[in-house]
Amino acid sequence: MIHRNVERKLRRLGLTGCYQGYNCLVYAAILIHQDPSMLELPTKLLYPEVAQRCHLTVNAVDRAIRTAILVCFRRSAPAVSCMCGTTGLPTVQQFLSGLSAYCGGRQR
Repeated sequence: MIHRNVERKLRRLGLTGCYQGYNCLVYAAILIHQDPSMLELPTKLLYPEVAQRCHLTVNAVDRAIRTAILVCFRRSAPAVSCMCGTTGLPTVQQFLSGLSAYCGGRQR
């Protein structure tokens, strides 16, 4: 169920499946929902898992996720700011935390 919620929320934020970061964000949000501690060290814990699942390098995952966040912010800045609790462009951790909390039923 969280999988569909994550996809639905990303589409509402303006991100489509044609972006590589879309699948990375979906899988990352699911992993964070299962184990929130993965967000403490995303480049060491989260990115390698996502990279393996998406058949990418860790650097490519980072770049894809940052691009996807930027696309969401450009297309729907107020909704992203509300979800993440920020006023500007959120960090990767802020975005993933907000996405996971929103889609897991723990809305801010």
